[in-house]
Amino acid sequence: MNRTPWWLLALLMAGCDENTARVVGVAPPDGLDFAHEEPWVEGTVVPPPGPGGRILVTNSLDDTLSLVELDTVGTPAFRELARVPVGLNPMELEGPHHTAVAPAGDFYYVGISNYVPGGGSGPHGAHGTGADDGYCLKLDARDNRLVGSVRVNPNPGDVIVSADGNTLYQTHFDTLKISEMARQGRPESDMNANLAILDARTMTRKAMVEVCPAPHAVRLSADERTAYIACWSDEVAIVDLAEAGTPVARVKVAAGAGGAVAPRHQPYALTLSPTTGEVWVSSMASRQVQVLNPQTRAMVPERAVSLLHGPPMFGAFTADGRTLYMPYQLVDAVAVIDPETGTVLREVPLADAGCLNVHQITLTPDERIGLVVCEGDHVGPGTLHAVDLEEGTVVGTVEVGIFPDSVSILRGQP
Repeated sequence: MNRTPWWLLALLMAGCDENTARVVGVAPPDGLDFAHEEPWVEGTVVPPPGPGGRILVTNSLDDTLSLVELDTVGTPAFRELARVPVGLNPMELEGPHHTAVAPAGDFYYVGISNYVPGGGSGPHGAHGTGADDGYCLKLDARDNRLVGSVRVNPNPGDVIVSADGNTLYQTHFDTLKISEMARQGRPESDMNANLAILDARTMTRKAMVEVCPAPHAVRLSADERTAYIACWSDEVAIVDLAEAGTPVARVKVAAGAGGAVAPRHQPYALTLSPTTGEVWVSSMASRQVQVLNPQTRAMVPERAVSLLHGPPMFGAFTADGRTLYMPYQLVDAVAVIDPETGTVLREVPLADAGCLNVHQITLTPDERIGLVVCEGDHVGPGTLHAVDLEEGTVVGTVEVGIFPDSVSILRGQP
């Protein structure tokens, strides 16, 4: 379980003076019962974000968040400002997985995956196979202090927030459920996991909607009446958020697609066009980016883009919808795609800059720079790269924690 014995922790803490770092929020060792109510209660000494904003990177294998000031991008000051702890139990690896940032910039939310029961192999050593329930955490952007949490189902995947900041949507990438149900000879309908709909203000559940086997990426339509979800079962789930109780529609991503037990495509990430509303589906096994028409709710096979050299991950559109930046692994590059024609216009190589296992790209507000997070080898540090999108060059690299798996921007004044 990667536990530090309480007696060793006590000795380490006893040896610290008030000027040294210390673990906070640890309950007394009576019964070794470490409560979840108030971990990390003292927050951090990191200054609050300035007017330029802050970059957040989740480090899933060391239970930390890397903080980088946004206005340092492209300058010699581009470096990690701080690495702060995140989680409910300081004694265990809990696997922070993805972030969502409140529109006002006052709070951010982190999924706790709990992919590490028993073995200590880390949250992504057995990605999606956690047996314990996960959580969604709410942290104060001013001091990175935990201010709320809500328990969800096992293996939280993606988490996003509504435009008004009031609602969170969190998926559950529960591949363990698939394998357990298959071993018991149960039908695929018993393998479905839920979309958690959460009240971001009170951090309580509003609804749990059964969607599909191992749902991961979730994105909302522009009017936020519809949620699109990438399902490991070679499907996109379409959830009507405006009419509670409406059956969830599921669309296979291609003809001859597989199912939950033997997927041929493995949809994992989604990117929505801000102008057409089209849903671009990153499928890892088939190495394709497939397109769902939101009006017809059907796939458009002739629009699919093949990235033969590696699996596509989490991409980003420009605001005008004319360019899609799609990172893909193995080669570790960003493909620059014309979504109208499906043409790969060019590629931005990242491997020579130290990127290994590229995971996500997020654009800066002026869209001049792509912030690209790379997982690394899952043993040593990962990296964050600032990429000049016009020149196609890396203009800065920051070493972050172990197995970073998301990059987001915190804007506004907390």
